[in-house]
Amino acid sequence: MSERPSEHHGCCEDFQQATARLMSRRGLMQFGGVSLLSSGLMNVLAGRAAAVTRKGRIKSCLLLFQAGGVSQCDTFDMKPDSDVTIRGEFRPIDSNVPGMHVCEHLPNMARQMDKVCVVRSVHHRMLCHNPAIYAALSGREVGESLAVSNKTFASREDYPHMGSVVGRLVEKPAALPSFVSLPFTLRNGPAPSPGQNAGFMGTAYDPYLVLRDPNAKGFKMDELELPAEMNADRATRRQSLLQRFDAGIRRLEETASVESMGENYRRAYALLDSNATRKAFDLSQEDDALRDRYGRNLVGQSTLLGRRLIESGVPFVTVYTPVAAIDEPSWDTHLNNFPRLKKELLPPTDLALPTLLEDMHARGLLKETLVIWAGEFGRTPLIGARRSNNSNNVTGRDHWPGCYTILMAGGGLPAGQYFGSSDRLGWAPRDNAIHISDLTATIYDAFGIDPSQVIPDTLGRPHTLSEGHVVRGLFG
Repeated sequence: MSERPSEHHGCCEDFQQATARLMSRRGLMQFGGVSLLSSGLMNVLAGRAAAVTRKGRIKSCLLLFQAGGVSQCDTFDMKPDSDVTIRGEFRPIDSNVPGMHVCEHLPNMARQMDKVCVVRSVHHRMLCHNPAIYAALSGREVGESLAVSNKTFASREDYPHMGSVVGRLVEKPAALPSFVSLPFTLRNGPAPSPGQNAGFMGTAYDPYLVLRDPNAKGFKMDELELPAEMNADRATRRQSLLQRFDAGIRRLEETASVESMGENYRRAYALLDSNATRKAFDLSQEDDALRDRYGRNLVGQSTLLGRRLIESGVPFVTVYTPVAAIDEPSWDTHLNNFPRLKKELLPPTDLALPTLLEDMHARGLLKETLVIWAGEFGRTPLIGARRSNNSNNVTGRDHWPGCYTILMAGGGLPAGQYFGSSDRLGWAPRDNAIHISDLTATIYDAFGIDPSQVIPDTLGRPHTLSEGHVVRGLFG
């Protein structure tokens, strides 16, 4: 016998029995005949728990997260006057900003440098992927700097991803997710890397996950469509039934997980009823020529989808590249650094990133959107050096969080200039050092969020949102 409430309005069941059945494990999984957990809609975990006390300078953020760690010495902070063991094989070329040079294998990006601020002084101490990913996405350094990456996994005790905080505290258009991550979850080991979800804030603020390649033929978000057997009228009756049960559910909400589950269902129904959401995910509406310019590959089409989501009103979008090279190239270039950068990594970047900047500028999206191109750390200036627990750095560069480079654009940020610099060889910041906690605090501040405020976890325990300080000079 099916363990779900009757779809008819004239339920003859005892109300408390029906409520108990609704909250049963199978009932939660199959409520209303729509398998929300299996379809991915339970990842629609947006919302607003508290008002932002002041108007922010930005309304949205697109984080292009280059997992694995980009070599700053071979891209945007080159050291051409250093020994060959530092400067490597690539040469710098002029950009459209006098005095601002980029790698010779980024000619398209060279024509868009007037739209970015190159921050060359970001740093933290986490030397392995998983703890460094956690630090970069949450702004928190936790544990030993040489923690073994595949032993450090996501937990509900973690501090939240910046997107989850924004999803909790910033207004968004109705029926849209507050935070979307694509096109996969990061893993460096058997379990997801930490820092990608809402952590201690609970599942209600986890990202909506797009776990597929937007470049795949026929890319479509099937979970945003009602099942064939579920017509609109039937879905409306099921939603009405959920609303009728809300009062009873609240009496049962003695744990945060139950409370989050109810909120997840309500948001899932909102997405099913949203034409705006389905349209935002529909890449077929883009001009073929523009799709070609972004690049017909995972990086290019994921970046384009990120722009569509920002344009539709999603406040925070994270687009990941792989942390480890399996099916797609990774920035983790311990071996064969220069041929991998030249053939696999820089070409798709030199299509997607400059096209995004030009496209968003033309659409007026950079005025209130912050675009960030960053990884969890950089690479060692010295080729073949060993600084992490990885010993295969003969023809490549090891992890290096002591000083690395990120790109930022939009949101009123001064463009076409540098902020901060590295020392002569690139091992440490020379001026305007920005700790990763300061960077996340500055991003919160740009949204109008007070980074020093206290937020509760699902058990009501208080946590300071950020330990960092706002970098006032970054926005001029």
